[in-house]
Amino acid sequence: MKPYLLDQGVYSYVDGSFPCPLCQQDKLIMSAILSSLSTKVLYFVVDCHTSHGLWTTLKTSLVSPSNSRIIQLHGSFQDPRQNDSTVSAYLQQANMLFDELAVTGKPLSIEDFNLYIFRGLRGEFQDLVTIFSTRAEPISYTDLYSHLLIDEFLHKASLQPIVTTPLLSTPSQPLSAFLSQHQSWSLVNNYKQNSGRNGPFHGGW
Repeated sequence: MKPYLLDQGVYSYVDGSFPCPLCQQDKLIMSAILSSLSTKVLYFVVDCHTSHGLWTTLKTSLVSPSNSRIIQLHGSFQDPRQNDSTVSAYLQQANMLFDELAVTGKPLSIEDFNLYIFRGLRGEFQDLVTIFSTRAEPISYTDLYSHLLIDEFLHKASLQPIVTTPLLSTPSQPLSAFLSQHQSWSLVNNYKQNSGRNGPFHGGW
């Protein structure tokens, strides 16, 4: 709506920079603003009688965040906990709060953001937290996200059991019995070879 009012050259009357010269023109401005509002928003401006009053009410009601909402957002950062969430889910939730605070005009510093994130991470990330906390410059959100994802992957991999496959199958019978049977077959083969040299083998066993 603001670009339209600027284009029409009447925004200075709406924001109070100049008094509106004619009541008829002021009504036209009000009509243009009201036509752009939804039914729910119209309830905020039912008592407005000038374009300036209308515009001021809209800014106060819809644009300016309430102190209670700002306090609520800051409170959400005070005691964050990752618990069973993945690194991705935990950081995305924290980043949404960070962005919402920035929209209210009360942004959180990157140092405070990192501090709240570090406090809520699970114990397996404490070595990384120690490294990041001693840096001269605060780590960016992108770098923090990347390092934590890698550390999470390596931690999960270390918890998986290592399964080894034997190169040779284990004999089902004892080793001594296996060797004895092998020797017996060797004697039989030698006997057959010797019998073959002396002539055909006749007779039964």
